[in-house]
Amino acid sequence: MRVLVDTSAWADYFNAHPTAEREALRELIAGDDDLFTCGVVAAEVFQGLRKEKGREELADLFRQLGFLEPDGIDAYFRAATLYRDLRARGVTVRSTIDCLIAVLAEAHGCHLLARDRDLARILESGLISVRPWPPAPPSVPETEE
Repeated sequence: MRVLVDTSAWADYFNAHPTAEREALRELIAGDDDLFTCGVVAAEVFQGLRKEKGREELADLFRQLGFLEPDGIDAYFRAATLYRDLRARGVTVRSTIDCLIAVLAEAHGCHLLARDRDLARILESGLISVRPWPPAPPSVPETEE
């Protein structure tokens, strides 16, 4: 699987917050799935680093991830349209960046690992064909006795 990891999941991971997203990222790093980042996530993660210690090792880790880039200006147009369509449905997201991250995940066939309420709203809207990571387990039909 291809998984784009949002800043929120990286923050939980680095700060050892006991969240499902931290655990999912830990498993992804140890596993065989393909992990991705993008420019805005890398910038957000690195601007949040308070200590110099370990920064170069982290940079090396990020250099090993797949790197997603917008395919020209149309990705930004798609992010703006997504934002407007969400607003038309009464859903206001706080950041255009979240719309861009979702658009990048969609364009590159990635799941999205995030602990972010705006990204959750975007994915739940049905306006974009991106699934959260980890995937929900298949529902088991109830049997009648």
